[in-house]
Parts: sequence; structure tokens; C-alpha cells
Amino acid sequence: MHGNPVFDRLYDEAVPALLAGDHRQDEPPVDGGRWPVSVVGIPAEPAREVLAGVMREALAFTGPGHFETGRSDASHLTVRALKPYREAAAPEDPITAEWVAALAEVGRTCPPVRLRLTGVTLTTSGVMVQAEPVGDEPWELMRRLRAALGPLAWFEDQWGERDVWYASVVHFAAPVLDAPGLLGWAGARRASLGHDVVLDALTLTRFRYSEGSGRRHMAMEPWHGRREHATLLAAGARTGSASTTRRSSRQTSTGLHLCGG
Repeated sequence: MHGNPVFDRLYDEAVPALLAGDHRQDEPPVDGGRWPVSVVGIPAEPAREVLAGVMREALAFTGPGHFETGRSDASHLTVRALKPYREAAAPEDPITAEWVAALAEVGRTCPPVRLRLTGVTLTTSGVMVQAEPVGDEPWELMRRLRAALGPLAWFEDQWGERDVWYASVVHFAAPVLDAPGLLGWAGARRASLGHDVVLDALTLTRFRYSEGSGRRHMAMEPWHGRREHATLLAAGARTGSASTTRRSSRQTSTGLHLCGG
């Protein structure tokens, strides 16, 4: 499997910024800023444990005060961001029904997204785990979601199509305690993983800043798509399972499941 060169570019850009202390430092979100309502894939528990382990290793070098995005209750892979952050955003907003309808359309036709977590890279804003698509299905999922959203896809359309899959495990939000150490660790971990993931559900979620006991993260608040009421992708096998489960599309009281086919 050939690695996505985007990860190399991100790493190369991060090195001088981290050494100079010029890395981006996140702050609690404000209206119109980062951390928008998004469509995400939430990996199964074994993958979340992998991501949390990478996060713990990284925090030994970054020090305290950063957003712990790789926590098992916060880890995710973003499929598409939908609109800028709004503190008052709620599932009762009229636009939510339109987003959910788009997810339902995608869920009737798209197969599960198969990815391989291959290793670690750095960016000027954090630490991420690289995810390499296995087949074209992940890219097709992004394309079909964009088409189903239509004009509601405007937010990410400002920057064009995504060209990378990843899971962030740390967002820098403070000075980095040991930048050379972080660079050495990440350089040695670039191709250190080989964990296969199947994302068979999409979740519509907002994020909310959370802080306690000296730890900070952006907590997910799913509006549509926890495991028991997700938009499940067609003909999916769950990560960590030896069997393949076929599912039919169905609407529950709180969400949509992707179909089998």
C-alpha cells in the first residue's frame, strides 16, 4: 500500500514550526470558528484503544494543556464538516433534518469504509494517525455525501475535496514541552501501525469544549448516529469481528442505519 504523500508534506511543514515554537495553538471554540457540526466515522473499540495509546505516547512529549482528541470517548475520523461552530447549535435546528436526509440517501447505497491505520504524522496544529483507504470506497463515500448534501455542502466546498483520511489524537493548545523529543518519537512512528478499521456507520455530531482535572478535549455530542441508532453503511463488517453482518436500511426514532446490499 502506497502512503499518501500529504502526510509527508504535513510532517515536513510541522518540523520547523514546532522547533521554533510557532505551532498553532487551539483555543475553546467561538461562534464562526473551528469545530463545526460534522459527519464523522467513529471506529470500533479496538481502534479507539490504538488511538488512545498513541495519544498517551504523544502527551509525554507535548506536556499538559493540549486537547486530547484521541480519548476513547472523543476519537473519530471526519468525513465532512458542515458549517462553522455555533454555541447554540442544537439537533432541533431545522437544518438538521436536511442533513439527516442526506445521510439516509448515502446510507442506502454506500458500502463500509475500509481503512488501515499506518502510523503517525505531525501537523502545525497537532498529532494525527494516518489512515490509508483500502480500495476506492472511502473516496466514493465522500463524493456521494457531497452530492447528497447539494447546496448544504457549501462549507467544505470553499477548500475543494478532501485528499486525506486521518484521526487526530492531539490538538496543540499550549506550548510543546519537548519539541525535539516529539519530532524524534513521531519520526520513529511514521510507519509503526498496521491496524485495519472498518467504519460501517456515519454520525452527525457537534463538538463541545470540556475541561476537568487539568485535561482538555472537545467532547462529541452525537445528534444522529450512535451505534444503536447510526446511519450504517451497506453490507458492512465491523472492525474486530470475524463475521460479516448484512444489514437492511432502516429508520429508528433517532437516526438512520446504512443498508446491506
